[in-house]
Amino acid sequence: MRPPPRCPPRLPDPDTSPSTSAASSGSEATSSSLLSQILDYVGAFIMPCGNCFYCVKGQEDLCESFFAYNCAKGTLYDGETRLFLRGNGKPVYMYSMGGLAEYCVVPANALAVLPDSLPYTESAILGCAVFTAYGALRPPAEMRPGDSVAVIGVGGVESRCLQIAKAFGASQVIAVDVLDEKLQNATTLGATHTVNAANDDAVESIKEITDGRGVDVAIDALGKALTFSQCAKSVRDGGKAVMIGLAAMNVMGEVDITRLVRRQVKIIGSYGARARKDLPQIVKLAESGAFNLQNTISRKCKFEEANGAYEDLNHGKIVGRAVVEIMG
Repeated sequence: MRPPPRCPPRLPDPDTSPSTSAASSGSEATSSSLLSQILDYVGAFIMPCGNCFYCVKGQEDLCESFFAYNCAKGTLYDGETRLFLRGNGKPVYMYSMGGLAEYCVVPANALAVLPDSLPYTESAILGCAVFTAYGALRPPAEMRPGDSVAVIGVGGVESRCLQIAKAFGASQVIAVDVLDEKLQNATTLGATHTVNAANDDAVESIKEITDGRGVDVAIDALGKALTFSQCAKSVRDGGKAVMIGLAAMNVMGEVDITRLVRRQVKIIGSYGARARKDLPQIVKLAESGAFNLQNTISRKCKFEEANGAYEDLNHGKIVGRAVVEIMG
């Protein structure tokens, strides 16, 4: 889940379960193929408008409308929310489609059809956690089969990076965390090596595993000054350090400029993937069996139990992903 906008009251958007409905016509729907019949869909948390400068250039993960309206104001792209309090009709502002609700409105540009072969509830993670991981490793990192990958921090989104790296044919997948429980879980998701950074130096351990060079691709999923530095130091000469963790306000990361220049280290920021191009590919990847959706979900809870699940998440009691089953 990404931080909600500063528009109280507001509704966050966890990984959103697919909906059995047809998208509406008008500004929320632009694809006639999605409107032809009632189907199951999965929605991407970055909902591109399709018309702005970046969407036209194929960089819809930078969609101006999404960040200006949805992220900043909690609305869709006409400046209006689609959610209201049942008791008094007051507007509820939303982050992304505001998926923590019985119903939500999603632009058709952000939807992909969910095939019957994929598990309904577990597929909710495709549009956020897996979407973020896919966006980090391809296209920005341009990961290739045989590459070595390190993931610093292996919570919910980060664990999907392990699965995607394995699915893309990584030769080594190194998981770094400070909790043994998370590292043990990482080995079931594709990690070939684990490093407990509470006991060992993360950078030195990664270099030792990779014969002193460092990895081809490192991912910082925590957004802390320390992990930013570890990520940048962990890559080989010419390697790529991809930052996907969001930091608190005014957190700054340090980097060795001379090494960055001389050894051609690339530091890349990645917020997510491209809904129209990448989300269908993510669905196909899941359908192919490249990674197991069901073993990534550690808890399922009812709608009325959502607050308790968020409390447990805040206290580090959830390993992997939790799913809130909205209906039934």
